[in-house]
Amino acid sequence: MSGLRLGIVLASEEYSPSELVRQGVEAEKNGLDTAWGSDHFHPWFDTGAHGVFIWSVLSSVGALTQKIVMGTSVTCPLFRYPPPIVAQAFATMQNLFPGRMFLGVGTGEALNEVPCGFSWPSYRERLERLEEAVFMTRILWQGKQVTYRGRYYSLNKAKLYDPPPVDIPIHIASSGARGARLAGMLADAFMTLPVDDLTAYTQKLFPALDDGAREVGRRGEDVEKSLLVHVGFHEEDYEKALRSLLPWRGTLLPIFFDLNVYDPKYIEMHGNRVSEELVKDVFLVATKAEEVIKYLEKYLALGFRHIAFSVSGDPIGFIRVLGKEVAPYLREIYGEAKIPYRGSYTRENLQRYIELRGIKLQL
Repeated sequence: MSGLRLGIVLASEEYSPSELVRQGVEAEKNGLDTAWGSDHFHPWFDTGAHGVFIWSVLSSVGALTQKIVMGTSVTCPLFRYPPPIVAQAFATMQNLFPGRMFLGVGTGEALNEVPCGFSWPSYRERLERLEEAVFMTRILWQGKQVTYRGRYYSLNKAKLYDPPPVDIPIHIASSGARGARLAGMLADAFMTLPVDDLTAYTQKLFPALDDGAREVGRRGEDVEKSLLVHVGFHEEDYEKALRSLLPWRGTLLPIFFDLNVYDPKYIEMHGNRVSEELVKDVFLVATKAEEVIKYLEKYLALGFRHIAFSVSGDPIGFIRVLGKEVAPYLREIYGEAKIPYRGSYTRENLQRYIELRGIKLQL
């Protein structure tokens, strides 16, 4: 996997639809590679929040740009979006914008699924559902009629009549070893978050990724490593940059990612008790390009090659700094990203996975 991709996260919880489209267009104007879209029904906070259907935004950005790569960070293809609809939606977008789409998926959060009428099962069940959903998506993208009986989902002579013209890379997002192993087995990229203790990557996540990859006949190094960084940015004003991150404090309480909690007001109330010191420790607070480069160096040294920033404060200002100052410097070291965007997962890998799991299909 060669070259470095830098991009922006279109935060559907923080900005209006028109503002998100503006950010995506601005990202391409400033030479960025990718636009990730956060895929939420409810936001992580209530005051001043938004709840944008990000697939519409990505299509709008695609129509107004020429080459920027787009995808989700992340879609939960388990409940409110059933797997065949996710497969159809992204196949359609890849037809509209060939070679410019990826699909980021994860096990989701209760704040998106419970308000839509679904129960919230254990992480184990959600991970099993995710594995099944990703497999179904890959099979449907082949454009053949398929019948499949899984533990959680089924297909009855289902066929995508407009499959993707080129394969769509799949990113599986996780901060745990089981999710990393699944990414090695079924994904083109492993998407995760920054951590203080870098041995979490080298001793837990990356070895699990390698194990999953070997099971389907591939190398862990062929799986792109992608990272989502949340940054508060305001040029030359550290306090404004820091304050812009305060609405996101609820995301620093890990319990909300597992519990059946779905009310943004409740999450915000508890988030308000989180100290500013913890915000400084976990998020990136930046006022200039040099701080961003210094922050990224340790992750680039570990092999991350696709990094996107969710920006609070001054997103347009950050996009310009990232595109005009940070990206040129880092590309001199790590190289330009290849266009169009292609993954590493092959039909042979998928066949090995089918044999490994003993899956029965009617094609």
